[in-house]
Amino acid sequence: MDDVKVIVFGKENAGKSTLIKAIEPDAINIDKKDTTVSMDYGRVIVGRKKIHFYGTPGQERFDFMRDILSKGANAGVMVLDSTINITEMDIALLQELKHKGIPCFIFLNKSDLVDPNTLSKKFNGFPVIVGSAKMGKGVNELIHSVAIIA
Repeated sequence: MDDVKVIVFGKENAGKSTLIKAIEPDAINIDKKDTTVSMDYGRVIVGRKKIHFYGTPGQERFDFMRDILSKGANAGVMVLDSTINITEMDIALLQELKHKGIPCFIFLNKSDLVDPNTLSKKFNGFPVIVGSAKMGKGVNELIHSVAIIA
C-alpha cells in the first residue's frame, strides 16, 4: 500500500478541520477554544493508497508549521471560504504551494451559503472543487482527485 501525504492549508475559519472531519469522522484535532493550535490529522484508503491529510493552523503565527508539515508532501489542498473575498494571506499561501512544487487543489468551501452562479471552477490555474465540508458536498470528489494525482 502506498502512503500519500496531503497538506491542508487555508486561513483561520476557512473550514480545514471540518473538511478533515468530513474525510474521517474520527480525525484528530488539537484545538483551543475551537481554533486549531497544532494540527488536524485524518486518513482514508482509496484503492491501494493510504492518503494522510494533515491540516495546518490558519493563523499567521503558525507559518513555521506549514513549512514543517509540507516537507515530503505529495499534494496540497487549499481551503477557501466562498462567503468572503480572497485575501492577501490566501494569495500568499497559494504562491507558497506553487513555489514548493506541490500539486494543489482548491476546495471552495461553504458553497451551500452562496449563490452558485458566483462560484468559479478554475482559479489561477489550480483545479477547484466546489463543496461544503459541513454538508459533505465535494468531499468524495476531492479525495478521489487527490488519489489520482498523488
